[in-house]
Amino acid sequence: MSTPALLDRIASWRWSAPRFDGRGLIPWLMDGSPIGLVSPEMAERLLQSPLFEHGPQGPRLRDGIGGPLSKSAALSVLVAELRAEGRIPGWRDEQYDYVDEWGRIRFSLERGAFRPLGLRSRAVHVNGLVGASGVWIARRADTKSVDPGRLDNMAAGGVASLESPEECVVRELAEEAGVPNLLALMAYPVGVVHSRRREPDGVHDEVLYCYDLDLPPDFAPVNCDGEVSEFVLMDAMSVAERLGEMTWDAAAVTVDWLSRWLAGDA
Repeated sequence: MSTPALLDRIASWRWSAPRFDGRGLIPWLMDGSPIGLVSPEMAERLLQSPLFEHGPQGPRLRDGIGGPLSKSAALSVLVAELRAEGRIPGWRDEQYDYVDEWGRIRFSLERGAFRPLGLRSRAVHVNGLVGASGVWIARRADTKSVDPGRLDNMAAGGVASLESPEECVVRELAEEAGVPNLLALMAYPVGVVHSRRREPDGVHDEVLYCYDLDLPPDFAPVNCDGEVSEFVLMDAMSVAERLGEMTWDAAAVTVDWLSRWLAGDA
């Protein structure tokens, strides 16, 4: 594939990628600022909780609940009620932090509640690079609840509560690709991608911290947590041809890498 053809593949993917359409969604507010977008049904349900009151734009979390720990406890009770009502379909038993634009943790909540409540989450994605040979691409296991069997970056995952992106990188590389910690610590940040789209269970709103990791030519990733069925080493041209087989988030991160590769920065 020539460079113009590769550029065409990237442009084609960008054209087909989902655009966020917030029509019909209602913001809910905390401390005067909107922090999530929800369906009208969810907005009505939030207003049935004593934690919320009517605000100028939509449901507003009442003042006086307290700091991050108190907010986490109060919202967790509400989320448990929403789960019992069938409004939180993807329960994970994992905690995510809601982090504001200043980098402050405002509260922690069950991961599965982030999409139904339209909250912005955080994740890391790692490109495993092998010199001029290309990049390691993972295939998600068929048992995955989200995007089973689709192609993915070598390692990727959500940033857990009280975990830094760098700590998440080391953990995900060990779990998903069998990368030793000393090697994983060599991963370096290369950018941030914002992924936002509507999904059946709510709004997917996630900040993707992108990392590159230069791997020895004799290293082959090995999955350790059952979430990856295989790894394939692909050159840039092959990856561009298969963007449509990737998850939306992985493809966005890969397009970022391809763009840097074309510019000679990767």
